[in-house]
Formats: sequence, structure tokens, C-alpha cells
Amino acid sequence: MTKKHLFIVALMMLNFMAVADSMQGQPAPLFNLKDQNNDTHQLADYKGQWLVLYFYPKDGTSGCTIEANEFKDNYAKLQALNTEVLGISLDDAESHRQFIAEHNLPFNLLVDSDKVMSRAYGVDGGAAFFSYAKRQTFIVNPEGLIVKHFEQVDPNTHVSEVLTALDELQVDESMVGDSQADPSHEQQKPIVTEEIEAGVVYGGSWQMSNQSLVDVATALTSPDNYLQDKHVYQGEITQVCQKMGCWMMLKTGEQFVRVDFKNHSFLIPKDSRGQAQVYGQLVVVEHSPEKIAHFKAEGAGEMPAKSYELIADSVLLLN
Repeated sequence: MTKKHLFIVALMMLNFMAVADSMQGQPAPLFNLKDQNNDTHQLADYKGQWLVLYFYPKDGTSGCTIEANEFKDNYAKLQALNTEVLGISLDDAESHRQFIAEHNLPFNLLVDSDKVMSRAYGVDGGAAFFSYAKRQTFIVNPEGLIVKHFEQVDPNTHVSEVLTALDELQVDESMVGDSQADPSHEQQKPIVTEEIEAGVVYGGSWQMSNQSLVDVATALTSPDNYLQDKHVYQGEITQVCQKMGCWMMLKTGEQFVRVDFKNHSFLIPKDSRGQAQVYGQLVVVEHSPEKIAHFKAEGAGEMPAKSYELIADSVLLLN
């Protein structure tokens, strides 16, 4: 190995060993970067949802490939938690396109070739002739605050840590809101998206008239057939969250499923009953003891530690 190569390796080790000041608790720095398709992304685009910003050194390297695939394999779970993922490195758009295509990644990768975002988040590493973004991750809450900063990341286990943190953070936010006399989300009211011949729509617009219906019992009898794609599900509303109207129970026969409205991103009337259709994603959810207790307090009953949930993009309350 040449002296130059030894110097580069030593430089990388020093940069990875260096721990920057944690940004946890600070407002997330603004950013304005293009992705692999030349589309622009800004922090404001993600207001109202959770955002995982994961910085990584280079497309196609072993650790970065493992980490990207872990995010891919758990992307449905992250979406179920109203969470979007953005990967950021110094690679150019063409490199990102190849990396995404090779591994079928479902999320966008931002181009930070000028190190503007990496510097803002304190993860720029290397020197003038050898630059990269340090492997660190930030969880930004719906209000734009960094609520978790992972400064030491193991690509093999990191996404599990992110899911655990999101689960705990979202339970904490819900409990804080429930304990306040006049929390802001209690003031939210259901907003009708549109009225169509079949009924009233909440959430996203309803454009699923040509899709075949799947009843809840069929989906839960053979759930593996429905975990990959979104479908239109139909059943009877048996219960709605009486605190906010932010979830409901949907049933056909003896089978029922909890329907989550993307972590409070929209609401339905708390007195809703009768038949409903839901366009969304069936996911497997593992509930922490704290979250089980929270669901029970909201009136959802005794939830199992592992269950299926339906994450709704939109809900059609049938006439």
C-alpha cells in the first residue's frame, strides 16, 4: 500500500472516530437539494410528517448497500408510521439512479455534491481531495425538530433502531398531547376531501372506482397476498377513536383490523358507523407495551404484541 493510500485510510478512520456535537433537540437545518430525477426537495415539503434523513459515504459500497436495503425492506413499516426516508451522499444523480435501479430502492436519494447539506448537519468528512458524508441519521418530527440524532450507525442493525425510536417518539408525542387540557390536535376537525355518488371521502382524493374490493376477512385470512401493494378494502366500521377520530376498527365476519389514518394526518367523524371502503396498505406492526397501553386507553381494546394494520391513504364512508 502506498503512503498516499495509507494517508487516506488514516484520514477516513479519524473522521469516522470523530463525534460531532449532537443536534438532537435543535430545529432541522433547511435544505434545498435535487434527487436522482432532478426533482427538488425542501424541508418544508415534509411538514406534518416524520422524516428520516440518513447520510452515507458512497453509493454501491458494502456498508451503504446493506443500509439502503435495510431501509428498503422496512419501508412499508416506516410509511405506516407516517415517515418518509431520504438518503443523502455526495454522489451525483447518475450514480444515485444506478444505485436505486440496482437495488430497487423505493425512496429518493439527494445529491449533495457541494456538501451544503452535509455541512449544515455537521456530517461532512474527508478533505479537499477525498470528501464524503459521514454515516449518521437524523429523525425530524412533523414540526421540523430533530428529535433523534444517531451519531454511531451500524448498517446491519440501524433501521431496527430507527423503527424503535420512531415508535417510542410517537407514543411520547401522543401521550403528551393527551395529557394537555387543550392540545392543538384536539382542535382539528374532520375535513371532507370530496363528495362522490357512493359517499363522503376523507384523506386523499378517491380515484379507485375501477379497483376490485377486498373484504377484511379475505385479507386477514391470507395476509401475505396483500402486503406488497395497496388495495381497496371494505368492511363495517365498529369503532372510531373517541378522542380525535384518528383511527377506526373495520370488520367483516369475525375478522377485524385497526385502520390508522397515517398517524393523525387526517380524521373522520367520531360517530361514523356503517360500511366503509379504505384505500391503503396492509402492514405487519409490532407494538411496544407502551403503545398497547396507549391504544387501550384510546378504546381500541387489548391489542396483541404483533398484528396487522391497515394504513389508510383515504377513507370512503358509504351512503
